[in-house]
Amino acid sequence: MHQSFIKGVNLGGWFVLESWMRPSLFENTDYKDETRFMEHIENPHQKLIEHYETFIKEEDFAYIKKIGLNSVRLPIPWWFMGDGIYQASKSYIHQAMRWADTYGLDVLLDLHTAPGCQNGFDNGGIQGVMEWHKDPKNIDLTIEKLGLIVDQFKDYKSFMGIEVLNEPFVTIDLEIIQNFYQRSYQLIRSKTDKLIVFHDAFRPEDPSWKPFFKMHKMKNIAFDLHLYHCFSPKLIEGNFDDHIHEIVKKRIPRITKIHKFVPVIVGEWSLGINYDKLQKDDTFLEESYDRILGNLQLYAYSKGLGYYFWNYKIDRPSHRNWDLKRLIEDGIFPEKF
Repeated sequence: MHQSFIKGVNLGGWFVLESWMRPSLFENTDYKDETRFMEHIENPHQKLIEHYETFIKEEDFAYIKKIGLNSVRLPIPWWFMGDGIYQASKSYIHQAMRWADTYGLDVLLDLHTAPGCQNGFDNGGIQGVMEWHKDPKNIDLTIEKLGLIVDQFKDYKSFMGIEVLNEPFVTIDLEIIQNFYQRSYQLIRSKTDKLIVFHDAFRPEDPSWKPFFKMHKMKNIAFDLHLYHCFSPKLIEGNFDDHIHEIVKKRIPRITKIHKFVPVIVGEWSLGINYDKLQKDDTFLEESYDRILGNLQLYAYSKGLGYYFWNYKIDRPSHRNWDLKRLIEDGIFPEKF
């Protein structure tokens, strides 16, 4: 049973490409996702290997440990064995697990893509396509891949557990998702007693979750909420008080309420905020707002089982508020968590 409080960061953009996180990989193209990268970029396999070897290194694991974090959430693709056109990332994921072993970090493996794509996002592997739930074979294959992932990585001491699927979309019938969750749980539980994590499918307060978890009597599980400040129209067009209100009056009560019947993890959050559109007053100071937004979220997400900031690194001059390392260097986050 995983009991200790999780203080973590995502290693996103490493094994599942998102063009905004490392634009140099996608230079001179309009493509955003890994499927199009493999189909249209020159020498894609060679470029991917160079990316695997340079984006995150062993020294990054040492740094993550040094700043007081104890866990990483590691997004991986369903094609990690090298299915079809894809480059096999398997050996590099093994290397990541060994590095985590070396530095005493826990790893939550996170299945970030699925056959047919579960959300239509670039992070789902292919933007603008969402066919996962329309064919039972996709769901069967996803469960099969989860079994393979657990078999591959369960014996590492760093293996804390697995998240069965990242961000299945809000329009997919919850009955389909919950059936998939239950089947995934049964298969994974037959192989390991480690943590199993389920994303909220962007509906954390749906009344079906409580009876679902109660009925199936699942052990050592967690419920993953992704909480951002840059996607809700109300927050984008609002003022900074709206962002404070969102955290204090909505998120803390929500986490506290849900955490009573299933442990809550905030698997993704950032300081990303659209300052261009924010209603500002005369005292506006972006750096102060960033610190408040950071510290208040750290406090709020301590009400559950833990959190993972998105992301450890963004390889471009902009988007600092998504880049943990730069936020620490700039004094927005503390040097020790």
